[in-house]
Amino acid sequence: MASSPLKGPVAAWNFAEAALPYVDQQNGLALNLATVASAPVRKPDGFRPGVASLAFDGTDQHLTVPANMVGALQMGGAASGVTVAAWVRRRGDTNSAIAGIWPEDAQNPQRQYALFVNLALYGGDDRVCGHVSADGQVTPGYPYMRDYAWNARRIAPDGSDGWRFAVFTYDGSQICSYLDGGFEAIPRYTDIEGQTGPANPRPYTAGLNPTPAEFTVGAVRLTGGYGNFLHGEIAGLRVWDRALSQAEISTLYQAERPLSQPLFHDAFRTGVKVPTRDLGWRSFQGSTCSETTDRAPGDQSPEVYNFAGSGAGHGGYLARSPSAAGIGAGFYGGFLQAPLPLQDVGAVKWVMNNASPTAGVRVLLRISGRWVASTTNFHCTGDHTAQDWSEVEAFTCPLTRGASHWRAVTLVPEEALSLGAPLSADLQGHALEAFGFLCDDTVDGTLRIDQVELVGV
Repeated sequence: MASSPLKGPVAAWNFAEAALPYVDQQNGLALNLATVASAPVRKPDGFRPGVASLAFDGTDQHLTVPANMVGALQMGGAASGVTVAAWVRRRGDTNSAIAGIWPEDAQNPQRQYALFVNLALYGGDDRVCGHVSADGQVTPGYPYMRDYAWNARRIAPDGSDGWRFAVFTYDGSQICSYLDGGFEAIPRYTDIEGQTGPANPRPYTAGLNPTPAEFTVGAVRLTGGYGNFLHGEIAGLRVWDRALSQAEISTLYQAERPLSQPLFHDAFRTGVKVPTRDLGWRSFQGSTCSETTDRAPGDQSPEVYNFAGSGAGHGGYLARSPSAAGIGAGFYGGFLQAPLPLQDVGAVKWVMNNASPTAGVRVLLRISGRWVASTTNFHCTGDHTAQDWSEVEAFTCPLTRGASHWRAVTLVPEEALSLGAPLSADLQGHALEAFGFLCDDTVDGTLRIDQVELVGV
């Protein structure tokens, strides 16, 4: 994008032209119609004022760069690296190809690299999926291609969560997928074929297919024609011939996000009970700060996990079912691996639907290596049931610097978790490294948290 602080993509499309073809700003690569496609609708101010987007209908609309014209988009070889980035707003629940070189024709497969959203077969449902291939063929031992990484947080299929920044990288050894500038490690996942291994990053050392093939946007070529059509909008599409770093991706997100877009958003979209690790969060409980991040739901009490249910986040919410009152559990997001400047963060927002008005949470922050929690213990005004999210209550915790607003916290995994005394001096430090919630119950009562956001100043 014109506002991007990061230079050097081999191709960048802002869709600034009033009509096709759309020509990238770096190497003159032209996106145009395939013979069987209709044109996506250009929205001149679709992403933000003065920045256009393309809207695809999920039926047949897509764009291509022919194989004999891909130029710098052709990576290939064992040492190759690649990054594909785009702003995406979904409008339908389809397996959506965003962009890449990915012909899947069974008679002549030429897969190389591609960015997708919602590849559900091997865990990538409603998630950013970065796909690579060294030879274009299906993954050995699988009926289909399995070599993709997916992030933990999900993108709403109805567009209700606005524009999301989807990125994947490949550095010759592993595939990484990112959402909204954040990386969420998925170190262990068992797929439907019974194979267990990491999902993000996904190890892959074979390199990229060196055979030139067409570059497509909004679809890929299958055996019987084009498919995996995108139903939604894209903006700011770019390709690099290297793997961007976590810090570079976070910088792009913060620089380009629409002002109405939060710095971070999580709606805990899931239809089943899962460990907090599967959501990109970490969780702890008890005075010894026992880590429950990988705990299977229901195997012990108290439980710290994501419930299935009818939450405000379309099917899930972060929860704790305590067995006793007191400082019992902490959650925090490990996604802030590239710290945010504290002066850029205005507040933490979330909604709750707790079982008891005495079941409360304090906002938890790690600032320049130091943990603190809000002086305020946030409570609902009444008893709520898990099924009735019409009773949801909204909360905001401003990130003010004053000492009276914060208390020291000891959080050392497998050693200690406790709430300390109020700070004696205003918040010091410049980097917000993680945030979350510290459960503080005056009596036993289930906590249910949803729609968590970090908002800018």
